[in-house]
Amino acid sequence: MISLRTALGAGVLVLGLGGAGLAVHRFQAQKSAEVEARIAARQQPVLMPAPGAPARELPVVDPTGTDKGKAPRGHVDGVALRSLLIHRKFDDLTLAVEQLQWGMEADPRNEQWMTDGMATLGNGEPDSTELLDDWVKASPDSFAPYIARGTHWVTVGHLRRGTKFAGETAEAELAGMREAFARAMPDLQRAWSLQPKAITVARPLIHMANSLGDPEARERALARATEQCPTCVDILAVYLHSLAPRWGGSYEKMDAFAGAQTRTRPELGFLRGFSDYDRARDLPVQSKDAQIQELLTRALSAGDYWEFRLARAAQLRRAGALDAALAEVNQAVALRPARASVYFERARILRASEKWGPAGEDLLHALRMDAMDSGGRDLQPQVVQGLIYAASQALKAGQREEALQLLELAGQLAPGDSQVTRWRAQAVAAPLPAAAPSEAEPTESPDDFRGVQQRDYALARERRFAEILPLWDAFLARNPEHGLAYFERSGTHYHLRNLEAALADLKKACEFGVNEGCSRARQLERVRAKAR
Repeated sequence: MISLRTALGAGVLVLGLGGAGLAVHRFQAQKSAEVEARIAARQQPVLMPAPGAPARELPVVDPTGTDKGKAPRGHVDGVALRSLLIHRKFDDLTLAVEQLQWGMEADPRNEQWMTDGMATLGNGEPDSTELLDDWVKASPDSFAPYIARGTHWVTVGHLRRGTKFAGETAEAELAGMREAFARAMPDLQRAWSLQPKAITVARPLIHMANSLGDPEARERALARATEQCPTCVDILAVYLHSLAPRWGGSYEKMDAFAGAQTRTRPELGFLRGFSDYDRARDLPVQSKDAQIQELLTRALSAGDYWEFRLARAAQLRRAGALDAALAEVNQAVALRPARASVYFERARILRASEKWGPAGEDLLHALRMDAMDSGGRDLQPQVVQGLIYAASQALKAGQREEALQLLELAGQLAPGDSQVTRWRAQAVAAPLPAAAPSEAEPTESPDDFRGVQQRDYALARERRFAEILPLWDAFLARNPEHGLAYFERSGTHYHLRNLEAALADLKKACEFGVNEGCSRARQLERVRAKAR
């Protein structure tokens, strides 16, 4: 018979084991929640930019002329291309992408049109998923929506995985990546079957092969791309990146591939710089500046390539040589003006130089192309605070218009930010120039936006909203594409409890490029949905 003492001891042991099990379960649940939160955070855009006006013709900027055979013959307008997608102009978007492909086929020097266009359309924004699905349904027989959607899912896979080494990456992150890649593959295969010369398909395929550790798939993608376009260059650069040690390759392999390409095509000499460029990237940030600069200078001596310039600009910025860094990044922008990364870096340099207006403009342009960039996420609050500070200084100096422009830019970067809103109200209330009408008098001209805006804020403080509405009605009758005016009038409609009119004005503001209009329209729609 078991004694009371023995029974009690066993009970304590069971309770102890049960408690330990619960503690382990709680720990695992906490770690799982942390991983899920990490994945979710990476998939949230920095902001949801207003789409802007959709392109009315081929979205290529300056499509004629070259710079001594080095600079591309024009570049794709990624913002205009995304605008077609957001506005659901699927027929126009299909034609635009097909024209970009035709342009590349006619002149392989325009290869970057498709490369950069797909990078923008497939940047992984969560709102793009439904839009791309609908585009596929609208144009099922064109390669265009399939390559964009496939690129999108590859980007989503990378966002889910993160950028840490495999040993520091959770299984849930790897599983999320694999699931996204599985969704991408049929689209990329379909795109290539519909348009065999669409070599841009090889880019996401190589990226997937690297992440999955599949060198054979990488080789197949390169072989097919070079067979279809033997003189294309972009795909060679993508492949060279895949030969780096971090992907299981080596610098010897990189140099051997670059040497084989340049023996028959001396104009590809810049490929020889990739191994030095990668060595510089792999050195810790705290490494001696001279060592990194030497590697990047050696890379550039092989050829003037935009990524080499961009890396050198970043290194000079970290070393505090801001004027030299700006000169370098300007070269990178000139060489690859359709890449968001060059504008993000220039914004960092301008931020470090406390040139807040230009920094904000570059950051906003970059986010319109890629609102998922992690560097943009870090940069956004710093630039917004800098813009607010610069606006406050301008206001103290009596430079009211400059202050308002800086605050409007801050509002574009941080829609709904309460600090921006407070400072903007203070700037609007500041006295107008002597020649302008006073706050107490009605504006003399319905075309004077600042005058109407100041009169609006003065009347709003007295809650005389019914008197404000005719002022904006008159202004918009003469200026029907003024986004900020629609945004201001929406507030008047809201205070008059006309939510439908307020929402219509917010959507108009969004249509004409006011990010805060987009943000508040989404908020108001959520409020209406809950009220039903």
